Amino acid sequence: MKKPYLPPHVQLADYKQQKQARYSGNKLIEALPLPLSEEQVIESLEFLPKFDESSRQWARHDRLRELLSLSNVMVPLTSHVELALTLDNMLREGYIGRRPMSPEHVGIYQEIHDDAQKPKAFRQTYDTVAPKLSASIIGVSGMGKTTTIQRCLARYPQVIYHPDLDLYQITWLHFEMSKDGKGVKALLSAIIHAIAELIPDNTYVEDYLKKGRATDAALQTSVRILLNKHCVGLLVPDEIQNAANTRGQSDQVVMTELTTLANKSKNPVLYIGTPKAEKVLGLDMRQARRSLGMGLGNWSPLPRYDVVQGEATMQLVEADGEWVYFMECLWKYCWMSTPQRLTPELLDAFYDCTQGIIDLAIKLFIVVQARAILDDLDTLSVQLVLSVYESQFTLVHPMVTALRNDDREALLMFEDVKSLHVETLMEGLKRRQRLTRMRAASSRPGSPDFQLRLVNAGTALGMPVEDAKVLAVEVEQDGTARNMFDAAAQLAKKAAPAKKGVTKHKGNRGTETAQVSIPSFLGIEHRPDDFRHAIVRAATERTSIVEQLFALQLVREPEDALWAA
Repeated sequence: MKKPYLPPHVQLADYKQQKQARYSGNKLIEALPLPLSEEQVIESLEFLPKFDESSRQWARHDRLRELLSLSNVMVPLTSHVELALTLDNMLREGYIGRRPMSPEHVGIYQEIHDDAQKPKAFRQTYDTVAPKLSASIIGVSGMGKTTTIQRCLARYPQVIYHPDLDLYQITWLHFEMSKDGKGVKALLSAIIHAIAELIPDNTYVEDYLKKGRATDAALQTSVRILLNKHCVGLLVPDEIQNAANTRGQSDQVVMTELTTLANKSKNPVLYIGTPKAEKVLGLDMRQARRSLGMGLGNWSPLPRYDVVQGEATMQLVEADGEWVYFMECLWKYCWMSTPQRLTPELLDAFYDCTQGIIDLAIKLFIVVQARAILDDLDTLSVQLVLSVYESQFTLVHPMVTALRNDDREALLMFEDVKSLHVETLMEGLKRRQRLTRMRAASSRPGSPDFQLRLVNAGTALGMPVEDAKVLAVEVEQDGTARNMFDAAAQLAKKAAPAKKGVTKHKGNRGTETAQVSIPSFLGIEHRPDDFRHAIVRAATERTSIVEQLFALQLVREPEDALWAA
């Protein structure tokens, strides 16, 4: 038999011998990949980029580019492994009793025909009860629900062609509930479109959606025919909370329609949603039950500590758990020139700013490093983490506060952490740095913020705050500073101890250089590579700071250090 041409997403059926007797002889199951062990599941889900320690010494722009490799990082946790194992069981168990051309398979077609001839009004019946194999994953956005499901399902060919049956089998069908509140018709149309995109050379959209004005009942019949024709395995409706946006129909009608389809077509269903979906699934407690008796994992934010039983006292104690494990895996990807260990203080800071939300922790870790690299810092600090969170993550402050206070009503308002884009945050940091430099350069005596910026510059140099305030007033009253950098040099000069004169000596190249007195409070006498030498020398010799930086062969730009505050 000549092998048919198959699109890249369609795989030719490859039947495998089954250990379980109830799976044997069912080609829909035999064509699936063999089940994985827990260790194999972890290996299949893990996604950690390669890391070269020498890259910590790369140029600034190269290290910033490397940070983006963390955007798709995945550290498999208990919830991820449990979900992968449960999905596999749901998919296989859902195909029992649905062998193609079997009496059960043909009986579904007969039932579809009978229902189409005698349409029934909606009522709560057995058909509206949750499918036998149903489960729901409810959790705040950013915990990786959808990403994990997509990675779990990626190991199964979504479409398998069986030549001897001339059958295109769809193993799983993932679709999102409509956001626009169009109800049942939008749900049925979404399923038809999803199937049409997978099956080669079909006319389903034209036949079922574009010819005439299809009623809800007609669309339901069409969807049931397609689900049975292509032996659709697992249904994965995502963003289930959108059913609450329905206009003109109650969310119960939409959910009941989906449940009825699954029951009549014998499809297992995995519902995915945010905490707002609890209201939708809770309309009928039977819709929310988990009939498999298997765990889908805890999709709440990770706790700072796990509560375990102590070995000696047998009492419950706090111990490092998956939050610490996750952060330790992430911390290996640190592009600081002088990396430091992950301390409990840093763990606490990251947790306080993310409340254990995985996606938020990854984004904060990326942006904190970007800020450090742009500011030429050697290490990360608690203060830096808190500063970046306060300035760059304002959009999620209400959500993090609600989590911190365990305010469940407030959490219903927040849908998607993914609205924070790492690239946008990093670009914002670069714009902020450029703007800071321009503001610093343009700030002159008489400007509203002149004294405040000058005081910040003085404290960054190591001056006591009160001394910096007094000297800042004097510099402004002098009125000769052309910009903030000029003012900082004058401030350093005023802080220098009085001297009777300037002594000169021959430099390395025979040129005369001034022996500059250094203010004692700076504490830089024995630190020749400290950029503040350039500021003091510029104030004494009446040259620019940049010139002194070149003369002293200092690499750092003084603007970054001065105005980081």
